Amino acid sequence: MIRRRVRLGVAVLALVALAGGLACGGPRAQEIVFWEFWPAADIQPLIDKFEKEHPGFKVRLEPLTWQDGEQKITAAIESGAVPDLCEIGSTWMPQLLATGRLADWSAGTADLRPVLRGWPLCTLGDASYGLPWVLGTRVLFYNKDLFVRAGLDSSQGPETWEELAAAAAAIEKLGGGVHGYGVQGGEHHVLFKKFMPFAWGNGGRILSDDLSTAVFDSPENREALEFYLSLRDVGIMAKQEVLDRQFREGRLGFDLSGAWLLKSLPRDAPKLRFGVALVPRPSLDQGTHGSFAGGQLLVSFQASKRKEAALQLARFLVSAENAGDLASRARSVQPATIGADTSAVYRDRPLEQVLLRQFDTAYFTPNHPRWTDMEAAIEDAIERALLDHSRPRAEVAAAATAEAQQKIAELVHQ
Repeated sequence: MIRRRVRLGVAVLALVALAGGLACGGPRAQEIVFWEFWPAADIQPLIDKFEKEHPGFKVRLEPLTWQDGEQKITAAIESGAVPDLCEIGSTWMPQLLATGRLADWSAGTADLRPVLRGWPLCTLGDASYGLPWVLGTRVLFYNKDLFVRAGLDSSQGPETWEELAAAAAAIEKLGGGVHGYGVQGGEHHVLFKKFMPFAWGNGGRILSDDLSTAVFDSPENREALEFYLSLRDVGIMAKQEVLDRQFREGRLGFDLSGAWLLKSLPRDAPKLRFGVALVPRPSLDQGTHGSFAGGQLLVSFQASKRKEAALQLARFLVSAENAGDLASRARSVQPATIGADTSAVYRDRPLEQVLLRQFDTAYFTPNHPRWTDMEAAIEDAIERALLDHSRPRAEVAAAATAEAQQKIAELVHQ
């Protein structure tokens, strides 16, 4: 009996010691390996906060770069040496889902469905394989000084396609190296994001809801492309970097761009008077303010050693307070939290509020495993249409949507 009591006492002391070690964040704390892309100054404060609130865990950050991060993640999946938690760009998600190696987080994230946007980026059917963390979209930047010079009302941006085209034409007439609208050209993974906002806003689509059928060659997409081609005649066609630079220099009336431009303008062009507006809709009684939306997601893997701990860290990071804190420091993304535009973080940032409101009518790309090739097919067709000045715009638009439709249809079942 004495021996049994001694053994029991030793076991109790061991448990107490283990609990004490965990509470102190000592060597027995569970280590969560987290691969991520943020500068230490942006992410470390959140990790410190998590470890303070969850003393049983220690997070080991392993920084990735956008240049080779995808290759490193792919190699880790093949070798089985995966992290517990991993940040990924949403454009990589279709391929990762196709591997069947991601952890199913459906049960552990169901309660977050009503409070986060971006679920189409990390779901297949009803199953969730990640969490939307921070997002990015495209909005319309406009130069207020050029508005005034062209005799336009600079207090607000255009609401409709007709208003956008008319304003761009008025600014284009100023001459002297000034252009109306910045039309995207010659850049893969960007042109799609600059054209499709008009197509989506007009009710256009790319694939059927079940991702089994190509539906790109539609009256809605043809009409949107014809309008986009008309902007070519009242502006300049160039790559994103050039268009952003021209806008910063005060030589471009309209630039469809993202949060990175909003972040850089106060630093690089402090005297520039500009506004930010939702992407114009087809008309006051038709369509929506469509736009593109993507983002950064948090996932775990079937082979991860600490999937439950990874989910706990992920839920912490996507909370309204913590995602808002990260976005506030980075100023290049917005939290996936619904209603973030009314939070204290954005109360004194009206231009960033526009970015957040744009998410209400923005569209996420489909999680088809051949999506990258489909996007390239759309961009190739639009690029050729933009370079075709020999035929009527309606004819060019019809030929381009039919060309993209054929290629997408071929890719659907591959």
